[in-house]
Amino acid sequence: MAAMTPPTSPPLRPHRRAARQLLLGLVPLLVVGLVLLVALAVRLGDVRAPLAAGTATATATVTAVGTAPDGRGLDVSFTDEEGTPRTGVIELERALDVPVGARLTVRYDPDDTADGSARVHTDGDAASAAVSDVVFGLVAVLVVLLAATALTTARLLGRPRLRSRPALRLTATHVVVRQGLLVRSWLEIDSSAGLRWLPVHWAPELDRLTPGARIEVRGDPARDRLVLPVVEGAEIWPSGRVRGREPRGELRQAAVDPAATDVGLARQARADGVLPFLAPVLGLLWSYVDSSGPLGFLAVTALSAAVLFWLPQLLGSDPRSPGRT
Repeated sequence: MAAMTPPTSPPLRPHRRAARQLLLGLVPLLVVGLVLLVALAVRLGDVRAPLAAGTATATATVTAVGTAPDGRGLDVSFTDEEGTPRTGVIELERALDVPVGARLTVRYDPDDTADGSARVHTDGDAASAAVSDVVFGLVAVLVVLLAATALTTARLLGRPRLRSRPALRLTATHVVVRQGLLVRSWLEIDSSAGLRWLPVHWAPELDRLTPGARIEVRGDPARDRLVLPVVEGAEIWPSGRVRGREPRGELRQAAVDPAATDVGLARQARADGVLPFLAPVLGLLWSYVDSSGPLGFLAVTALSAAVLFWLPQLLGSDPRSPGRT
């Protein structure tokens, strides 16, 4: 039975590398997200301009279907507010079988006095769909930014609070788990309820830890979802909750390096820079499903790349490459 001990002295060394790693993932995501928000806001103004100009309404009659552009046009005729007969074209998002003679409520620009057919709008046409797509994009980007910021901030502020928990002396072993391209450090802790596994942000103290060494743990892995290991007087921030089952993936005991020193974030970025290369696949898939074209592809690719780089930092990825575990 592990005995409760008072907190160690001198004070714990903060896990500054974990904080820097979290910011390494968040800052690029914020930059990309803010650029996309500005670009989408400008785009929204452009696509809303034709609809904003349509301040007058009328009831129009469909006179032809499948006209330009690309067979998505509806020719209509209507009488404007001045009683003048006019004609117009409604551009649909996709070709629809609308019966000739159907009556639609349309919006038009009363100041558009140019000869020929005027561009008129109705609910669900191409212009309305373009506005909806841009608004959806704005909301989606904003949700991603808020969620990433909230999760990162919660970790930055919440992990230091674990210092105040009662301390235990338990045996632990540093293991490395690879799942696809993601490599994470874990501590295999022998608790009063059996083995527990805790994902952690990497620190050089982990590589110097001998298998089965006794370490201090703030909190009880047998009961608490989060605990704070202390190795050589340094905090080791958890990157996830305590698990009662062995983590999935390729698990192996980490090599012990008594001379291990800190690894710079440049190497961390290189190790995690592989995942963002999957972003163009997501961009292509989205542009195909949403028919958003090159702009949609670029926007989704940029945002996906930033998210795919941020996620490993939140999960506490190991700075070593997947092939060198």
